[in-house]
Amino acid sequence: MRKPMKKKTKVLLGILIAAVLLGICFLCVAFYARHEFSKEKSWLPVKLPAQKASVTELPDNAHDANAYVMRLYDEALHSDAVEGSWHTDVNLGGDYETPFNEIDNAFFGRILGGAAGAVQELYPNVSGAKMTEEAAEDLPEIKLEESDILEYVYDPEALFNRKGEYVSDTYEIVFRIDPAFEDADEIRHGSVYAGICDTLKDAMTVNDVDLDVQTVEMRFRIDRLTDQMQSVDVSRSYTVKADVTLTDDYAPLLGESGQKDVSVTFPYQATEKISFKWYGLRFWTDYLEQRPDDIITLPLDIRVNDARVQGEDFTVTYTVSDPEALEVDADGTLTVLKVHGASATEGVTVTATLEYDGKTYTDDMIVYVTELEKATAGVRFYEDCFTVPVGSTLPLPSDIRVPVNEAAESRQEEEYELFVDISDPDALSVEVDNKELYATALKATEAPVTVSVTMNCGGHTYFAELPVTITQGTEAANNG
Repeated sequence: MRKPMKKKTKVLLGILIAAVLLGICFLCVAFYARHEFSKEKSWLPVKLPAQKASVTELPDNAHDANAYVMRLYDEALHSDAVEGSWHTDVNLGGDYETPFNEIDNAFFGRILGGAAGAVQELYPNVSGAKMTEEAAEDLPEIKLEESDILEYVYDPEALFNRKGEYVSDTYEIVFRIDPAFEDADEIRHGSVYAGICDTLKDAMTVNDVDLDVQTVEMRFRIDRLTDQMQSVDVSRSYTVKADVTLTDDYAPLLGESGQKDVSVTFPYQATEKISFKWYGLRFWTDYLEQRPDDIITLPLDIRVNDARVQGEDFTVTYTVSDPEALEVDADGTLTVLKVHGASATEGVTVTATLEYDGKTYTDDMIVYVTELEKATAGVRFYEDCFTVPVGSTLPLPSDIRVPVNEAAESRQEEEYELFVDISDPDALSVEVDNKELYATALKATEAPVTVSVTMNCGGHTYFAELPVTITQGTEAANNG
């Protein structure tokens, strides 16, 4: 007869069974987690192209910059898809040198300040002119020689604010011009000068004027995504020395002397402001990464003359290359249906078409539809193997992503270290250029050479490797 199990033994056996069951659960969870984490969740199965960048990089010298802005200005003047507007701001404020006492000098300043608005009206003032040949002739002529430019200023990083937020799609190029560029005699014989004399006739008669040009500055704003001139500001500041005869009404400014002929010195600043409005449309981005069931409004900029358009004067239509993957309604709302065909690797092309003023404008954007999550950091090769002929240098199919430091005052990437290891450095060398890897094949090998890449960033380590086959130089590489 079997003895009954003691109570202590039962407890120990129960604990042992529970531990075994718990261990099995942990093993299952660990296996599932390993399976899940081994699945590629943070990368699309294709290296995405670079997002929209400038059509033309900013020139780094005055000669190229001058040729660049003059070409864009000329294109704006002769385009049938642009409207131009221009006017001149006048400022007569500042320090005056007169024979008047302090109170009368301030009064004289108010006279000039009040005249600024009337002087401003003497300059051309045009709004929304279609750029016909006649209209282009009315625009201020801007023609520079390299020798006229004293200083060329540009800031390619001025597209972000201190918080790292993207704030502008425009480049700004500034030329500081030799004052000798201005022809003072031509100004004195122009219609504006005659109009100024007429404007001041109730207070004084202008007998003689000496114009001393102090500064000339030209500021060009250019759309970095389309290479289109957006606006030009031409600022000129002068010191005006004038011999005038006061009228009887203003002669008392000199007290009881009865003198009417005086010399005055005052500042004069005029800024010609020219702006261009271009018709057309464009996507703000080259591509989007979307998942099934996403619904978004297309990032599209439509440019027409809003003052004339009544809602019926232009039409925008959309087409997609794979209607089974996504659809776009008439209002530009994109709905992602599912991953279909090559929508994750090649993307779905969305084409927007604008018909306006008898012309047609189009732009394309690619949408990658995937169930994978978007990667923010990491290293990977997006091909399983790669071939480089001896003597050739080719970019490796790598994707290296460094997260942005959100705590920084300006937009900047986290600090990172990148290490490249090659299993046979005598056969293959790899250079790193701004997170792009370039492999040079030195000699052929029987077995592939392994390229290993490690990135340390933000306390994390990322790793990827790629087998590279090296062929004789006469053999063509078969990549992609």
